[in-house]
Amino acid sequence: MWMTPSLVARADDVPAAYVPRPEHDLSTLLDLVRRRSAGLQADLLVADLARADARQARLLNNPVVDATWGTIPIGETNPPNLGSPLTSIPSYSVGLSYTFPLGKRGPRQERSTAIAEGASLSAEASARVQALDLARVLGKIAVTRLRIDGLRSLAAQQRAVIELTRLRLQQGFGTPLDIDRLEIELSRSEQQVLVTEAEEQAGLTACAAYIGAPCKGIASAEDARALVLAWAKRASEGTPHVESRPDVRAIDAFQRASVAEADLARAQAIPDPTVRLGYTYDQFTISGNQANSLNLSLSLPITIFDHGQAQLQAAEARRARLQAQRALTLRSSTTRVAALRELLRLQQKRQEAIAKTLPRARAVLDDLQRAANGRLIPFTDVIQARRTLDELLVEEADSYSDSFQTSVDLIAEMGPAAP
Repeated sequence: MWMTPSLVARADDVPAAYVPRPEHDLSTLLDLVRRRSAGLQADLLVADLARADARQARLLNNPVVDATWGTIPIGETNPPNLGSPLTSIPSYSVGLSYTFPLGKRGPRQERSTAIAEGASLSAEASARVQALDLARVLGKIAVTRLRIDGLRSLAAQQRAVIELTRLRLQQGFGTPLDIDRLEIELSRSEQQVLVTEAEEQAGLTACAAYIGAPCKGIASAEDARALVLAWAKRASEGTPHVESRPDVRAIDAFQRASVAEADLARAQAIPDPTVRLGYTYDQFTISGNQANSLNLSLSLPITIFDHGQAQLQAAEARRARLQAQRALTLRSSTTRVAALRELLRLQQKRQEAIAKTLPRARAVLDDLQRAANGRLIPFTDVIQARRTLDELLVEEADSYSDSFQTSVDLIAEMGPAAP
């Protein structure tokens, strides 16, 4: 589908803020990018100019009007001694000429139309690439939300343990060293929260660059997990339509343009005749000239040296390269789709394994905290168990991040349903 100038962003088209949601698929993001991305305007301009060239190719050539002041006397007149020779001898002519392109108008129109379609599809492909990049940014935002919630939960637990330890110390149980260790561990967790919050803000900044509006973070870990799983489901259940991708369709359009360009090059061997119809008013009738006369002339270029051979060579090379590019693109994408499906399956198995391990790690940490509170084990065991849980939370976030990126890559390769 060709992109039109109506997709240019308007000042009143920018929302107060954009909030990522699980139901926002690639079509939703593509619509946002089409209407609001500043980086897409250069591609849209190329498409607009190509459509203008296609319109120009349908117009007829302009005729040429010429005028002549001839038979201007110099020196002695014939017959001699004529009065006012500059007004009584010269002739006046006007003519209208037109060049008829033979065998070139049709190929030129086909070429410009195919180029305009290819340029529009290229702009659509650029918009799709930006929408996929925006999706990857949203995935990073979702993953950082998962990490933030997990780290904040651990930090809250650590604060509760520190308060309990202080109470025990007031009652004569434990040592100040236990509190120092716990506070150091809490400071470590708080630093991780700050680092992750900075990563989330960086993602929101990148999001705003794509849609030209502020972006808000995802409200909760449940919403973030739902967003990641929604994209994974779309990728798993999607059907490959590589041929319908706009970049592949653009190659098809440019290939048709190269075929028309070859036809146009062959037509350069046909000379284009120029026909001229002229009228002459000759006032020098005393010499026997005709006072009013018409003349019809025909001129033809001789296509000896340049008959389109270089243009034909370029068109054939362009057609061959585009044909090879299309075949290699389809082969690469088909192979990559199969590999990405297998990679996504393995990443989902990794998520399932971590999901089974996390509850057990939390239960072990709770048991160790109760044992430490009862002075059955040292607090170092609790700190070690908390670090293990922290690593598992990071692993969970990384698994979601990897599966999301793989899902986006898979959707990018499969392409949309056939238009």
